[in-house]
Amino acid sequence: MLISSASEAEQPVPAPAGAKLSGSAAVEQLIGNTMTGSAEGAPYFAFYDKDGTVKMRRSGELSTGKWSLDHGELCEEYPDDDDETCYKLELDGASGVMTDDDGTAYKIDILPGNPEKL
Repeated sequence: MLISSASEAEQPVPAPAGAKLSGSAAVEQLIGNTMTGSAEGAPYFAFYDKDGTVKMRRSGELSTGKWSLDHGELCEEYPDDDDETCYKLELDGASGVMTDDDGTAYKIDILPGNPEKL
């Protein structure tokens, strides 16, 4: 059974400024939306589809992986990586911080829908 995607106008919009979210509530804000930030000095865009697929473009390269919610954390696994990586996510409106298991924090922003057509 195929899941039809909603039009851009029907996509969920990130929480308004001042709405602080963490754990599964923050991860739910990603579904159907795009995370953007910088990793290793390169900007990236990652679209989180409701079917569990994540598509990321960084340095002109497109990677497709899987995302999941595990004990309130966002977990991602890409075929090129050896292991699944999980992050704690905290949002204040459409901006926030994603922290990995080593305690490294990354500043992120959430864009409504899939503006990069990933």
